[in-house]
Amino acid sequence: MEHLERVFALLCCRDSCWSLGGAMLPFCQRCTGLYVGAAMAVVLYASFRPYPTNWSLRIHGLLLLLMVPFGYHLIPQNGVIRTLTGQLFAAGLVCFLSLLPTACRSSWQKADKRMPWAYAACVLGSLALVQWMVHAGGPVAGTVLAWLALLGLIALAVLVMANLALLPKAVWSVVRSARVSLEP
Repeated sequence: MEHLERVFALLCCRDSCWSLGGAMLPFCQRCTGLYVGAAMAVVLYASFRPYPTNWSLRIHGLLLLLMVPFGYHLIPQNGVIRTLTGQLFAAGLVCFLSLLPTACRSSWQKADKRMPWAYAACVLGSLALVQWMVHAGGPVAGTVLAWLALLGLIALAVLVMANLALLPKAVWSVVRSARVSLEP
């Protein structure tokens, strides 16, 4: 756990951390939700491949905006709310960071349009699972959460790098199609 503490010390304020079985998690309550939520959201997004409809993009966008009042502490909150808002933000972030990489793969374009409710139910189930692990778990749950958080951090980093790598190609495609549509 000492190595994880060093990694997350670079990213997290570590002001209010969960204590599981006497062992403190190496990140704060909001980062528990953010990084563990990102790991779970990546798995769920890859499993269900939800089709990006206007409705789902709006919902995921609201999940991102939800962080504004909670992240700036405009609304009173406790550890449970900090963790939940971190998880919801992670689900929105994974959705939007997955759009460009998945658009480049034809297998992802064949996503099942009937699965959004199963995906949403699993995201909500992951909220409950993390809360259960935090409140009922001991040192083993703390270790599992810490390693899930590291996987979530890695997943977010990979998604960001994939977007940066694919962005020039996407911009070029837009410019090329705009030029073709402007030609007489």
